[in-house]
Amino acid sequence: MQGLEIILLSTILLIPIVDLVLEKYKFKSRSVEYIKIALMLWAITSFLLFSFSQGALSVEPPMFFPSIDWKGYLAIFIFIIFFVYIQYMIFSIKKNEDLRIHTLKAFEEGGDSLNDLLPESRKDFLLFTLLVSVSAGICEELIFRWYLYNFIELQTDWIIAVFGSSFIFGLWHLYLGWKHVIKTALVGVFFCGIYLFFESIVIVIIAHILMDVYSGTIAFYAKKASGLRG
Repeated sequence: MQGLEIILLSTILLIPIVDLVLEKYKFKSRSVEYIKIALMLWAITSFLLFSFSQGALSVEPPMFFPSIDWKGYLAIFIFIIFFVYIQYMIFSIKKNEDLRIHTLKAFEEGGDSLNDLLPESRKDFLLFTLLVSVSAGICEELIFRWYLYNFIELQTDWIIAVFGSSFIFGLWHLYLGWKHVIKTALVGVFFCGIYLFFESIVIVIIAHILMDVYSGTIAFYAKKASGLRG
């Protein structure tokens, strides 16, 4: 194992501790927090890509697109259905007060750290969608589903790699609480399944982005319809 890979792995494992420290000194402005999150993600991902370009990593390039055409068409169909579902949820939240209350309550149960992260104003919603969601989708999938999964698989086997990389992915959200760590780890297992089934890092990146966009969208419209916007 080369020096750059040791530094990369150490950084990935130390991020949960760094996040816990930074959580105590976070900015009051959501927009500034979003920029900070994106910069951290891209800094690590840039180092990952630089290390790979230097031949310092022990993993192969990611699988970009499915080797079987029907898997690509299936993914497109699923994404269209999910996009339609997001539109349906926006319409339902605007019209159904009980659904708004249920949605807001669900986010409140996630804790203050989660609520502070979700957008309230239109500006924050745009930044969350175009910056945070896209950055998290690209960077976290390259870090966890491509690099970390493949690195662990080389040392052990694919089952341990799925759960090991997903658990560390969950730990990256430790600042939101242990309940959220477990939920995020399960999401990580789901994303690993998408990556392995479709054999495409592009598809899992899009899936991740859409999932984050969904969370930000329903939070924004639920708060907007309830008059809770900032």
